[in-house]
Amino acid sequence: MSIARSTTSACEPVAIARVAGRRRFLSGAAAALAAPWLARGANAADVDRFALGVASGQPRADSVVLWTRLTGETLGERVSVQWEVASDERFVDVVARGDEVAEAAWAHSVHAEVGGLAPGRWYWYRFRALGAQSAVGRTRTAPPADAAATLRFAIASCQRFDVGHYAAWRDVAAASLDLVVFLGDYIYESAERKNPVRGGVGGEALSLDQYRARYATYKSDASLQAAHAAAPWLVVWD
Repeated sequence: MSIARSTTSACEPVAIARVAGRRRFLSGAAAALAAPWLARGANAADVDRFALGVASGQPRADSVVLWTRLTGETLGERVSVQWEVASDERFVDVVARGDEVAEAAWAHSVHAEVGGLAPGRWYWYRFRALGAQSAVGRTRTAPPADAAATLRFAIASCQRFDVGHYAAWRDVAAASLDLVVFLGDYIYESAERKNPVRGGVGGEALSLDQYRARYATYKSDASLQAAHAAAPWLVVWD
């Protein structure tokens, strides 16, 4: 194994590794969802409804989970969100599509479980809601459990928004990796440090709304969004 290490601050290590050999991923399937590709309740298309980006994770041999969170005013209690998955980045060959509901009770976030995919290959995905379309994300299914495969991945942990910029995430996004593994401390709930490198974190997060706001602050970072959109992630508890 060869490892190249890149850091943006003392508390944001990112290691990129290339591993050759047999890889075993969690097996199992998620049901494929299907619905017409519609833009329901389209309005104010100039409002950025996807300001926190897109993401994918939990790759299995036949499924992935897609994520986004709607932003902007006047969202309403329940908002229809459509998604598409294609085998090409121009979406000529759409292999799955579906419709989710973003609810205010869940901060208008959605998780689409997409099944019926081919193992060990790249896919592209996007969302649409309220007349707006998200950025395009790229994801990859895991190889079959018994396959000999080569895997390029990044290992990261301990990213603190107020103590440094996320240059390492810019490198991850550009590295054409198969997977990102995040090992804990995606956010810090403590108050912003004195004389921060960048502000906007605020005081200590204690309530659910404060935690949601903290996640939104972190996810507003363009380099972090690019890393999420470039490859699927596996995230573990602290």
